[in-house]
Amino acid sequence: MQIGELASRAGVSTRALRHYESRQLIESSRLDNGYRDYALAMVQRVLWVRELLECGFSTRQIHGLLQYLEEDEDSEGFLACLQQHLEKLVALDALQAQLAERRERLAEKVERYLPLHESLARAPDFRPPERAHAQTTLER
Repeated sequence: MQIGELASRAGVSTRALRHYESRQLIESSRLDNGYRDYALAMVQRVLWVRELLECGFSTRQIHGLLQYLEEDEDSEGFLACLQQHLEKLVALDALQAQLAERRERLAEKVERYLPLHESLARAPDFRPPERAHAQTTLER
């Protein structure tokens, strides 16, 4: 099938397909007229590549995974690569939990101190402490 048909079936642009091919993630043969010709199996491969990209794999990592799968000799290498990625995901999940906790604490502080700040700001003789001290020093 030609590049436009593959793009349509896989839900990607022809530009993306050319990029995947330049990164050796997919392959094609050339017809006599110079057009790319893709095997039907490339549809599934493009979908898999997209899925891995969405999961955060780099094109270099995907290329390595594809080599492991094609060679089928080094399943330990494939599993090690997946394990490294899983460890990164676990670390990101932990970081996300920490950030959510910090955000919650900050929101609580804002909620607690905002009414106080607003009431002080409405007071007629309110001056922030730094300014009041500086004004007193200047008056002396």
